[in-house]
Amino acid sequence: MCDDNVGGIMTDSPVYLRPNVQVEPLVDQWYAWSYLIPPAATAKNITGRHLRIMESYISAPQVHAQAVRNPKMLGGPFIDYDGGRVDEISALRASTKKNRATMIELSAAIDELDAMLQAKATGFSLQGLYGSVPSCLRGYVELVYDLNNHPSVRFIEPLLYRSPYYQRSSQTLMLSLCNGDERPFVLSTPRLEEPNLLHWKVPFDDSAIDDLFRLKTVPKPRG
Repeated sequence: MCDDNVGGIMTDSPVYLRPNVQVEPLVDQWYAWSYLIPPAATAKNITGRHLRIMESYISAPQVHAQAVRNPKMLGGPFIDYDGGRVDEISALRASTKKNRATMIELSAAIDELDAMLQAKATGFSLQGLYGSVPSCLRGYVELVYDLNNHPSVRFIEPLLYRSPYYQRSSQTLMLSLCNGDERPFVLSTPRLEEPNLLHWKVPFDDSAIDDLFRLKTVPKPRG
């Protein structure tokens, strides 16, 4: 008996992952640089960068298109979709506000806590200020003075990673074929769905990702 034939290749034939497969980690469809992993930093990036950039693009897409074409503006907060796909950016903004409402609340609480410290921490003990910490941050922060005696906050990250603020559901991978070294600036443009891209909705710690990258050196049957 013959094995099933898939795309002209026998399903039991061993295959490797193509060497030009580009894998981009994403959080909320934005490139997952180091400040989109820790919960507190992620919250501030959602409100301080992602939502603001998307709102700016929705209100003036052509301004973004012109800025992207200007080499002097490279790396600026401009979405690189040539002034198009506004409806998709609007949908992403709406889904971010809905699905990441907890993170938006966390960002507001961080601002509230900082304002309280700047107003009430005058060089004396900070113990009495713990009662004024926003409720959603209680148990996750330590109030401190820095080396210059300025009031500050230390986030207890091991606890935040175990809290509702670490949301693995926002993590995905975007796979595509890379045929050159050039690519647009990645930190200011969310990745939207496209026919030539595979948006794999899997969190970063899923063992399936290890299986995928293992295919670079250890082949598996195509089936």
